[in-house]
Amino acid sequence: MTDLPERRLSRNARWVWRLHQALTWGLAVVAVLVIAPELDLPGSLALIPLGVLVLAVSVFPALRWRSWRWDVQPEAIEIRHGVLRIRHTVIPMVRVQHVDTTSDLVAQWFSLATVQIHTAADSHEIPLLTDLDAEEVRRRIAALADES
Repeated sequence: MTDLPERRLSRNARWVWRLHQALTWGLAVVAVLVIAPELDLPGSLALIPLGVLVLAVSVFPALRWRSWRWDVQPEAIEIRHGVLRIRHTVIPMVRVQHVDTTSDLVAQWFSLATVQIHTAADSHEIPLLTDLDAEEVRRRIAALADES
């Protein structure tokens, strides 16, 4: 295994994360604007989720994308991600039980899919690869796991 896996997620992953965050924090801003007058809270309270919305859409997806790395080797799958807490996972091929791809509605708009790797104890994922890359990775992992 290498010190740092070399493969990255699709560049469009940032846009998927931006849309997810915009929807989540946009709803939070609206909720605060609706609830604040009912509870006699200042309307400026909406600035908090609005500030988080700006950061969640502009800064966090880029940081998250830069930190995501993965690689598939004949002996193991290596996944490294995280901004504040970095997680480095190595999944031995002999532990892989099955692998599949999934794609939510937003990811489908960008022709992206997530590869899910299942072991007896847990499941792991490599999110937001192009549809072609995800299918190729799924096939490769399945073939390597079958050989193990």
